[in-house]
Amino acid sequence: MGIRDLVLYELPSLSLKDSGTKALALMRDFHIYHLPIIERDDYLALISEEDILDWDTPEEPLSKAEFLKFRPAAFDSMHPFEAIKLVKQFHLSIIPLLDEEKKFVGSITVENLFNFITNTNSFEQEGGIVILRVSPIEYSLAEIARLAESDNILLQGVLVRQIEDSNMLNITIKTNKTDLRSFVATLERYEYEIEATYNALLNEENLKENYDALMRYLDL
Repeated sequence: MGIRDLVLYELPSLSLKDSGTKALALMRDFHIYHLPIIERDDYLALISEEDILDWDTPEEPLSKAEFLKFRPAAFDSMHPFEAIKLVKQFHLSIIPLLDEEKKFVGSITVENLFNFITNTNSFEQEGGIVILRVSPIEYSLAEIARLAESDNILLQGVLVRQIEDSNMLNITIKTNKTDLRSFVATLERYEYEIEATYNALLNEENLKENYDALMRYLDL
């Protein structure tokens, strides 16, 4: 799947002739708090709900606004994971996508990006999750996979995240087994530090709760 496949073409965009009041109404209707301003396929700015609420004259056309300087964007050549970095960096609800000529293609929602993560890494399939804390020099996916195989466990997905203000890594491992006691014991025997474990439960509601807890832990 390419990043263009994540675009939701039904999401609206604004023009400079539109008012801040209209922008707020569209944001409310589509449950987002950002919208791009587009003129003839040119991406001019991304405005936020906060921008408009702080504007003294939201009934005026956006051409009169002074906050049209924010232009974060993803590009066709990017992997979706790179777009996720932009979402986190700027706290976006959508991200505009541009083609190689820097023309506007459409907008991608955070939900679509997260769905890509879960589908790519099998986080919604039944199984358990282990999160390790390791230094970069100690990280070896080959060794972790070998230890998992020794416990008849299949690794369905791995996410690596630099811990903020630290030289340590969080390694999030999705497995095909819900009972992780033997695997955790093996990892601890090899002196891996276990940050957390999440065992998948049987019903969809509990699975979603576990997934949401994981997303909060990863701060995505």
